[in-house]
Amino acid sequence: MKNTTRTKRTIWAIIVFIVAAFAIFFFFLPGEDETETEPEDEKTQSPIEAQKPLRIYSFNIQIFGAAKMAKQEVVDLLLQIVSGADIVAIQEVRSLTPDPVEQFMALLPPQYNYVLGPREGRTSSKEQYWIIYDSTAVTVIGEDTYPDPQDLFQRNPLAVYCKSAGNFDFIIIDNHVQPSDAAQEIGALVDVIEYYQDLWHDTDILVLGDFNADGAYYDENLLAQVFPADRYYSLISNDYDTTVASGDNTYDRFIITKSAGNYYTGNSGVIRFDEVYDFSLYSIEPKDVSDHYPIWAEFSITANPAP
Repeated sequence: MKNTTRTKRTIWAIIVFIVAAFAIFFFFLPGEDETETEPEDEKTQSPIEAQKPLRIYSFNIQIFGAAKMAKQEVVDLLLQIVSGADIVAIQEVRSLTPDPVEQFMALLPPQYNYVLGPREGRTSSKEQYWIIYDSTAVTVIGEDTYPDPQDLFQRNPLAVYCKSAGNFDFIIIDNHVQPSDAAQEIGALVDVIEYYQDLWHDTDILVLGDFNADGAYYDENLLAQVFPADRYYSLISNDYDTTVASGDNTYDRFIITKSAGNYYTGNSGVIRFDEVYDFSLYSIEPKDVSDHYPIWAEFSITANPAP
């Protein structure tokens, strides 16, 4: 009987020892969170490298004012278009008061801010330039309306100096060329570029807007003479159609200086909103939104090899 009892005690001792050994092993084994290392690319990637490129639009919204803001479906589509960009340079704001602009801005997410230029024009039909920007993507560090000492422009271009989170600081020049004076105003844009390069000591210029640079207004082949390829890149070429009408005209343009090309990602184009959205679901037509399509280009906030 004593031997049997001793044997049982021995067996239980062995069992307790094994259980204790396993418990100690698992207790001191490092957990998965402690031994797993981060992927090398995530560990070494800086916040600037991880940030998405800047998406910049130009959009002639066609007589933007109280009447357009009164059409809810139009406003809804414009909000969807604008909120897809980091910066939108808008032409043809026609309102006696800033109320329509302020009402539209109140409908955008709170990080969007704006610059609204003065009412410009030699006639009673005056317009304003309007630049909307995502304040989490860029900071506006300067704004100015071109003084136009020779009175060449119907609507003096608006310039906004932007600073990104990276090393891409750039100047946007928003303009709406008068159709009847297209050749004169397009030619004078070179002087505008040089003026702002001297004013803000930065060579990275983006000139965008409704140039009316086609059709009966302007010989589009002359654009390459005004903005030669050794100094500029034309991101919206003559084969694009930037108008909603049945014709094929490249009125809207996006031209950048050679140095700004170091940040251009190679991505640009036209947003044909009549193809993006199913207008059979709306009571409006594409022309109610605008007679122009937005144009766009994408830029890195850190320098890339020139295209």
